[in-house]
Amino acid sequence: MRCSLSLLLFVLACQDAPSISERRASVVESAPPPVPEPRALPEDDRMPAFPFVDDSELLRAPPRYDHLVPRLSPPTGPRFRNLVYEANNMTMRGSRSSDGALYASTGREIAERWRVAAAGVSKVFVLRDALFSQQDHPVDHDPVAVMMPPSWVTVAVAHVLEGRPIEPVHAPPIDDDEAWGAIETPGDLFGSFPVSQTLHEVATRPRTVFAPERLRVTNARRSVHMLARDAEMMAAAAPRGAAAVAEAGAERISLGDRRYFGERLRREHIILIGVENPNRHEIVDEAKGLTVAGRELPEEAVTLARRAIYGRRLRDGDLAVERYHLGEPLERRRAVAVLEELIPRDGSPEGGTVWLWVHGGLDSRGVRGTDATRHIGMFRQEVAAANVDVRRLRYLSKPHVPIGGRNLAQQLDSHARRFRSLELPLSLNIGSGLLARLFEDLEARRPSNAAP
Repeated sequence: MRCSLSLLLFVLACQDAPSISERRASVVESAPPPVPEPRALPEDDRMPAFPFVDDSELLRAPPRYDHLVPRLSPPTGPRFRNLVYEANNMTMRGSRSSDGALYASTGREIAERWRVAAAGVSKVFVLRDALFSQQDHPVDHDPVAVMMPPSWVTVAVAHVLEGRPIEPVHAPPIDDDEAWGAIETPGDLFGSFPVSQTLHEVATRPRTVFAPERLRVTNARRSVHMLARDAEMMAAAAPRGAAAVAEAGAERISLGDRRYFGERLRREHIILIGVENPNRHEIVDEAKGLTVAGRELPEEAVTLARRAIYGRRLRDGDLAVERYHLGEPLERRRAVAVLEELIPRDGSPEGGTVWLWVHGGLDSRGVRGTDATRHIGMFRQEVAAANVDVRRLRYLSKPHVPIGGRNLAQQLDSHARRFRSLELPLSLNIGSGLLARLFEDLEARRPSNAAP
């Protein structure tokens, strides 16, 4: 009985199961499994929360010195809650790893450092204007919210004005080495947009199994994905016209600002810097501003991009616009025209304050030179006669006033008095630690019955 049952099961099994030849034919004839569509990195719609700040580390500058603008260095620790600071992107990233290929801190750690530092002071000037002049380094740490450069918006607008299609940024899946390796030139990678030789060179390398090279390649590809998504949004707006493309680009830039800093921090503590009037070094070597080195772009495209980007950013919070030589009539007129666009006296949209960076002549790199104190009175008169809401305007005179050598405290007090009399902030190249010691020295010398 057992043998008969076993034999029956064997026969049934043989009848149901295909033969080896049938299985082979099935493999040959059946279609291969579908290849999933490449998926871009998902966007994180969450905004960073306002950070916790240790109040015990916060100091308060004497009222007669509350117009000083020192450097945010070190970024955290003792700092003055009632002062506006300047911060440097490279300094905020911190030290490099032992091999120098990457930063020792992750991108998220750097972003949190920015947030904590800014939340503990009145405001911070933050340069966020070009691919390699922003808080995220596109290669040397994991990117958090890479900003699409403003010049990309100008280029996209120019394409629409000229009736040309916007060619997208080529961003294959992160792990597809073959697809990345097939992108031969920076132009193939960036489509219609300004190229980065560095980003192309790193992103198209194979992702080896060895760190840090694998991490640098991955970082670069993630940065390209972020830029590609921004470019895609502008291309999608192209059927609605050039102004719609400018607005779409401005919205993506604003979104990146808020994703990096958080909405409240951006509104209350961050002064974003836009390089509206770059010099040759900044255009050619640093790709700052709204134009592109070597490209002829219609003035209408530049105007549409500037109005959209600066106007959108100003709705989020304060905006600094740099930089104008007040000794040059042409540059004064340019500055007034920008102010009339952003904060007209009548019908000025709600938003933050415009900080105009002014000077009296700088070197070719825009670092050293003469401050604007000699010209500020004349320029204020010109602004008052223009269609500008001066209630929403402040100035920052550059370059910084040097404090060095002997009698540092007396130097500081003298410069502070002079700039206070001109109703100007005093930009300094010193950090909180030295400033605190100078305040202590000045307070110790001050008569007990002196006014604050």
